[in-house]
Amino acid sequence: MHLLAPTNWDKELITPLSQIRADIQIFGVLPTSMMGSGGSGPDIPQMTTKQAEEYVKLAHSAGLTFNYLLNAPCMNNMEWDEDTHQELLKHLEWLSNAGVDSVTVAIPYLLELIKHQFPHLKVEVSTIAHVSSVARAKLFESLGADSIILDSNINRDFKLLKAIRNAVKCELGVLTNSFCLYQCPYEYYHNNTLGHASQSYNPLNGFYMDYCVLHCTLDKLHDTSQIIKSRWIRPEDIHVYEEIGIDFFKIGGRAMPTQWIINAAEAYSSRHYQGNLYDILSVLTPKIRYANPVLANTQINPVGSPPRVYIDNQALEGFIDFFRKQDCPSGCAHCDYCQKIADKVIQLDPQEINEYISLLKDFLDDLISSKIFTSVST
Repeated sequence: MHLLAPTNWDKELITPLSQIRADIQIFGVLPTSMMGSGGSGPDIPQMTTKQAEEYVKLAHSAGLTFNYLLNAPCMNNMEWDEDTHQELLKHLEWLSNAGVDSVTVAIPYLLELIKHQFPHLKVEVSTIAHVSSVARAKLFESLGADSIILDSNINRDFKLLKAIRNAVKCELGVLTNSFCLYQCPYEYYHNNTLGHASQSYNPLNGFYMDYCVLHCTLDKLHDTSQIIKSRWIRPEDIHVYEEIGIDFFKIGGRAMPTQWIINAAEAYSSRHYQGNLYDILSVLTPKIRYANPVLANTQINPVGSPPRVYIDNQALEGFIDFFRKQDCPSGCAHCDYCQKIADKVIQLDPQEINEYISLLKDFLDDLISSKIFTSVST
């Protein structure tokens, strides 16, 4: 098994990951850079380039390979500015000298540039690029992609997964533990906000609002079927994807604590997890930012305490079989399968849920009424 495991840059991750019985590649990124990534800078531990170089060497000494993320979906057209373009090339030169084994991108131009000027680097196409069709997979492969992480929205579209596998020769991977809404309407906007927030030249210095996460969380708490529709993959169902020809499995969660990352990697490598599936899903928690973004002292506070969600993983045995024949994109409106499963396997405390929903709604109201720009948190 080939696993991609996240790193939060804690050196205590290296030895446990190297001892897992799987071919492990770790992936990570500095909190901010001129390129940016698919995650927000403030949520990633601060690292210097020198520390990152030492970390890559430590990973190699333990038999692990390293993938560096360059997967912001947009550079705000700064790639066409001469000074910024030269900075981009220097950044790539640094990655090459640091000994990273591969990089992950979402921008087609960046893929071609790297393959032309740094051909020794393997380039992986991010799930943020939304490769969700045979045509798109073939086009990215023609640009030089060595591997592609498929759009997680198609994780349970097995007919399409097979067709893509048969159409391309490059390696294909899937994101295993995403907790995003299925066919999320906020997804493109969210990826862009995170990408810009992690770019060093962004005028707001990493500031962004959790509008997308607020809506995503509210939607799942209001409608528990959305928790099941989310395209996560159980460790026990990895074999279904291997039978299709999927080459590797990516575990999201580079902002998570060290022990969480180890637990998730062990679960997917062993193809078994006993207990609450929610505990190994990459769950984003909304944060409150009550200050004008141009101010230096922006307060960032969690929105209350998230309610406890329990997903009985053992009760999901055989759950994936339904999707082998189901056409979810066209049939979702006339199907109640996910709601029936939710009623069977999800446990929530109604009082906790109602209190949390109230907190989220209050903050969302402040966002859409523009009160956020005049209020200051106490």
